[in-house]
Amino acid sequence: MTGTINFVPLVNVVLLLLFFFLVGSSFITLPGIVVELPKSPFGISVPLSNLIVSVFLEPEKNEFPSNTATKRAALFYINDQEVSLDELKKMIPLLASQHPNQMVIIKADKEVPQAYIIELTNLFLAQNFSVLLATQPNAEH
Repeated sequence: MTGTINFVPLVNVVLLLLFFFLVGSSFITLPGIVVELPKSPFGISVPLSNLIVSVFLEPEKNEFPSNTATKRAALFYINDQEVSLDELKKMIPLLASQHPNQMVIIKADKEVPQAYIIELTNLFLAQNFSVLLATQPNAEH
């Protein structure tokens, strides 16, 4: 008895398994710029939010070989859009009117001075936003 092996049912089963794994998996990506977050052993699951503010310092410029540290400016992003601090201050009341009682996630690089983080937090709290400071878990826990 000779015959050919029919691979169609096998391919159907493999594609169905792939489909169920893709649908069953939870791929949650948060918009925003990738920053190196400070570490904390205490964390909560990050709620989905439409408003993520990323803050980090501009890259170091090694034009002048000296040991003196130059002050780097902070760069601000709302989701993936770069904005200046003044633009951000003007946008916050508009965002508050469009999205009342929304949570804001602040993703601040660990090198950003605390003054920027406090200023951002105060700006959002003044407009009745809930504010969450993003951290990354410790590797040892």
